[in-house]
Amino acid sequence: MENKFIIDYMQQEILIEQQLPDRCNNIIYKVFLPDEIVEIEYTEDDEGAGRWLDLRTNHQTEISMELGALIDLYATQHKITI
Repeated sequence: MENKFIIDYMQQEILIEQQLPDRCNNIIYKVFLPDEIVEIEYTEDDEGAGRWLDLRTNHQTEISMELGALIDLYATQHKITI
């Protein structure tokens, strides 16, 4: 599995680094934005509905949804599993 890749975000190339799965077996993504590093995690509830959590708040945020959608797009285009 590829553990680093680049996405375009707000007209900039942003490094994404996959971390090892956490205790719930979810993969955490470290996103290197120009002004900060954000960690996001894809989770699914009992009914299979997925969401991207910002680990700073442990909630879904606008930035976690935007970055998660770009990670999903990258995964689809490059045929990798998130």
